[in-house]
Amino acid sequence: MLLRKLVIIFCPLLLCLLLCAVFGWLDGLIGTDAFPPYALKGLLLGACIGLMLPVSGITSRTNGLARWIYAAVGLLALLLTYQYLETINVVHWPVLRSLIPINGPVVLAESAVTGFLLVTAMINGRRIN
Repeated sequence: MLLRKLVIIFCPLLLCLLLCAVFGWLDGLIGTDAFPPYALKGLLLGACIGLMLPVSGITSRTNGLARWIYAAVGLLALLLTYQYLETINVVHWPVLRSLIPINGPVVLAESAVTGFLLVTAMINGRRIN
């Protein structure tokens, strides 16, 4: 029982420390002022948040909505693709540009949600009969 409690306490902490080390390494490797670093950090952050409970050993029952979560991941991936193409000047749609801001924190948040939903769908999709 004590080992299970220690796993619940220390596994998320170790995952967080590992993520912080990876973020520091990525900052030195690819910088912090472009679209790809924010997107990559957001995906990693979302994936780690999605893995917090399963790594701790806490499981839940599936509700059968994994396919809809994949649809949400697809829509967010399309949005991130549009934002990337807008930053490298491949497409330019003023209407979408006025509705969807393209800056680092927004890309980080969208990528984090995408990563979280992807990990959640993969974990729950595995349990579908």
